[in-house]
Amino acid sequence: MICRWSACFALATLCASGQWYAFNPVTRVARLSNGVEFTQQTGVMRIDICTDSIVRMLYSPTGAITAPKNAVVVKNDWPPAAFQLEDGAREAVITTAKLRIVVAKENGYVVYRDASGRQLMQDGPKTMTAKTVNGEKTWSAEDVVAMYGSPEALYGLGQHQAGVWNYRGESVDVTQENTNIAVPFLASTNGYALFWNNTGASRFNNRFVHYLYVSAEVADVIDYYFIYGPEFDRLIAAYRELTGAAPMFGKWAYGFWQCKNKYQTQAELLSIARQYREKRIPVDNIVQDWFWWTTTGEFKFNEKYPDPRGMMDELHAKHFHLMMSVWPYFYPGSATYDDMDRKGFFIDRTKSKSFHPRGMALYDAFNPEARKYYWNEINRSLFRIGADAWWMDTTEPETEGREANLLTYNRTAAGNGARVSNLFPLMTTMGVYQGQRAASDAKRVFILSRSSFAGTQRYGVAAWSGDILSDWESFKRQIPAGLNLALSGIPYWTTDIGGFISSGTANPDDPKFRELFIRWFEYGAFCPIFRVHGTRTTNQNELWSYSEAAQKILTAYDRLRYRLMPYIYSTAWRVTSEGYTPMRPLVMDYRTDVRAQNTGDQFLFGPSILVNPVTEPEAVSRRVYLPKARWYDFWNGAPLDGGKSIEAAAPLDRMPLFVRAGAIVPMGPEMEWAAEKPADPVELRVYPGADGDFVLYEDENDGYQYENGAFSTISMHWDDASRTLTLGARRGSFPGML
Repeated sequence: MICRWSACFALATLCASGQWYAFNPVTRVARLSNGVEFTQQTGVMRIDICTDSIVRMLYSPTGAITAPKNAVVVKNDWPPAAFQLEDGAREAVITTAKLRIVVAKENGYVVYRDASGRQLMQDGPKTMTAKTVNGEKTWSAEDVVAMYGSPEALYGLGQHQAGVWNYRGESVDVTQENTNIAVPFLASTNGYALFWNNTGASRFNNRFVHYLYVSAEVADVIDYYFIYGPEFDRLIAAYRELTGAAPMFGKWAYGFWQCKNKYQTQAELLSIARQYREKRIPVDNIVQDWFWWTTTGEFKFNEKYPDPRGMMDELHAKHFHLMMSVWPYFYPGSATYDDMDRKGFFIDRTKSKSFHPRGMALYDAFNPEARKYYWNEINRSLFRIGADAWWMDTTEPETEGREANLLTYNRTAAGNGARVSNLFPLMTTMGVYQGQRAASDAKRVFILSRSSFAGTQRYGVAAWSGDILSDWESFKRQIPAGLNLALSGIPYWTTDIGGFISSGTANPDDPKFRELFIRWFEYGAFCPIFRVHGTRTTNQNELWSYSEAAQKILTAYDRLRYRLMPYIYSTAWRVTSEGYTPMRPLVMDYRTDVRAQNTGDQFLFGPSILVNPVTEPEAVSRRVYLPKARWYDFWNGAPLDGGKSIEAAAPLDRMPLFVRAGAIVPMGPEMEWAAEKPADPVELRVYPGADGDFVLYEDENDGYQYENGAFSTISMHWDDASRTLTLGARRGSFPGML
């Protein structure tokens, strides 16, 4: 029997609170065209067969199931999938080509097995509790996953700041707040993933290590997708099939970004851009942080930016892109505020003086007309005059000074805000993405959002780790935070190199902070998005701000990033075309290796480069685990055998990097911006010891013609036995192709 300690007395009936415990026998089994419906003593359970490896589980306590739809899942209709049903006296068995799903009639528990019979996951009991939330009569939900006899490790659930990598034995609140990102997707080394299809606050509680309690504060039904891989790449690809593929960014977005808190004037911002080009330090993007506006929510430049169009024209002439910070909040006292207020486009008019000024309002991103209005303001004031990308800040939305997300006690255009309290980042980024795509296909959408949710990847969104502190402990915690977000299906992520909040210690003139910044920068050069940001005591955060010696190290990593652009851009194509993950925890490629399962401070950048950030001050080496393979030191080419840990040299100018045998790593010429020149010549570094493949991808670098086939690929294969590299014929073409 599986039960909560407080409910062990309740075995087969509903208790007074409306909660069902433990046994809920199956009384009827009915085959449907796309699955099986199980009538139970209380409620109905349905298992929909989406594919041979993806099933949807639904349970309703009321006796009728209507599969809910939301803004997250984009694939609700599936072609018929073959399955068999064996309805026996004690159990019903559903079989697909890859799964065997056993439903015990005695209690309604469900066991998922692979085709060989190996148990993957046991589900049950399911609990629905009647309650009133934000004035609405509804239910809360809980499902229990039994984990006896399994050594599995658990990952995903978004981005969290506790420094935890493997969530086995942990409890995680899946809610949005600054520095924490909610994605209800859990991946297991047992070969499965669980996508909890709920848009409100949830919790994944595995503190009792043999039971995982998955709960939601608001739910009409229990609704989740069970996905079988068994490899993590297949799990992530299936998640993207459900929630949408990640589009390509413009090539510039994979280069280096300059940012700080904040450029105060047009003159200052242009001066920094000019100095980068004069110093020939590679960079593609410069960022204008907050309060460039007259009033929050009024998209008008203040007097310190006398010629915004001219500013953007000069930046473009110098081959810079400009990202602008935009917020979802509106202060009273502007024509925009008054107009939106009259139209009913606000969710909340905050009265708390502890954080928000009286009357500040959050726009209702759940209202399609409000989303259009928001984009039109951005378009009219920024996009039409040349702005290239959007820094959508405070998209949780910001709830400082509050005990709960403000959506949970307000109503939205979608109804009860508690039902959709995690969904705001998806809705607001959707409006901007769709607005820009409708306005022009000449520029690929890029959105940097402080929060994210399942599905945001399809709207050209990269997330960042929020307003973190500038210290070694915060730096160290970013690595597992980013890797867990990667295993949540969100491919693009970045962190404020050097940290955001100074606490008086983030001084570029202080050798101790310089060391932290250098180590963070080395790591950042191998994140999917490469950007500096933060508050500095000197108000300087450019690469030359950290001393001549530091600048030499920083610039070397910056230049390496640009030399790797053919490798990076080709990997980005795999993200779009295959559902690939560019920032890869070791467990993605070594799922059954227990040491890899528990290594959360190393990762593969793309298919081949093992990155080992140095997160301790004054370190001259670090312990590195090399999984079983032949490896090569990136810096000197020395071969090493894996399956063991080594002490890798790590002087200040060298973060340990290793390349896996069988790797083909294309490198381009040195460049000052990503599209300065074609990757010609391309240097191919081949690392022997195993067979290997790589596909070189090229396109126009921006715009959406690639969606219509305007791109080319060249397949490469290394045959290790014959030590032969074969280059395939180029396939496809695009304007300007060499």
